[in-house]
Amino acid sequence: IIFCLASTGSINHNIQQKLRETVVNPLREVGYVGAEHMRVLRDLLSEGCSLAGLQDEEKEPEELLNVLFNEIFRTRPLLSFRDEKTNQTTSVNLCQIVLERDADSSAMPETQHLLTRYLVSQGMFFNCQPELLLLQVPRSGKDFKLYDTVIPSPTLELGGLCGGVWGSCFICNKTALMKCSQCYINQEFKVKYSAVPYCESCCTLVHSHPNRSTHSPQPATNPTRSIKMRLSAVLCIHTSHYVTYCRIPNPASLVPEEMAGPSNLATNRSHCWVFFDSMADREGGIGGYNIPLVEECPDLEDWLQNPVRLIHDKNRAPDFVKRLISDALLLFLRSRFSELMF
Repeated sequence: IIFCLASTGSINHNIQQKLRETVVNPLREVGYVGAEHMRVLRDLLSEGCSLAGLQDEEKEPEELLNVLFNEIFRTRPLLSFRDEKTNQTTSVNLCQIVLERDADSSAMPETQHLLTRYLVSQGMFFNCQPELLLLQVPRSGKDFKLYDTVIPSPTLELGGLCGGVWGSCFICNKTALMKCSQCYINQEFKVKYSAVPYCESCCTLVHSHPNRSTHSPQPATNPTRSIKMRLSAVLCIHTSHYVTYCRIPNPASLVPEEMAGPSNLATNRSHCWVFFDSMADREGGIGGYNIPLVEECPDLEDWLQNPVRLIHDKNRAPDFVKRLISDALLLFLRSRFSELMF
């Protein structure tokens, strides 16, 4: 995206160049961006976009992302949703999960369940498979959180969220010819798709029960395959302080030696998780400078892949796991195809 074509000398070209050469590259090379570079970027953004207050006000991440995608890079929206009733499509860059708290749901829900419940409640599904999915967990502003903790699913299954039904009959394992969204919403059957799949006979049997007589099963006319998105990064916030968890390729040499904490990165995995804090420490007062930190998060993937263990042993989890599930704000997920390009 930061290499999108723009007229040389234009404000958009200058922003792209500044973002690429003085922000992204230094972050990759030394893990730090000087304040003077961020000031120049803020000035350029203020000149080149319609969002007010970029020079002297704190902005939400989604505000900045929308400005970059829509006004600076002018890329095609990352996500496309289709309304199940009207068949109309909506294109956005970021999916913001907006829900009321479900009294029957887990106190520590997974993002797979939250995303599915949100799309089902809105009667929407993905119009096409995204290469990059930006997912904002349920919150109201920076201070109030709908859930005290949310478990970022290391892999999101979108196969059942693309308008069709994925898999065989939930009861007898025969070919699924029907689906019912209300059965999913009521959480009577523990499935992670947007609708419970049935064959015709099981669908009739299940919905003969008085508690499900008002459901409206639909034909499963659009069977779909498994579509997985891999969690690549998580942006967290706590009292206006942002930190990031990133899934990066091994080996440990990708973490600058002068910034790395104690490390014992596993060599039997292609990727590992690291924690980045641009203001982990500070040297001096008003005229001083922040000291950034990059350190390994050993076994983070194992904790996320075992939510039952995390729910029951939360107090025993490492501090970096507790911080992730408590402060997660924005999740970045990539398709397997886009992951192979990097």
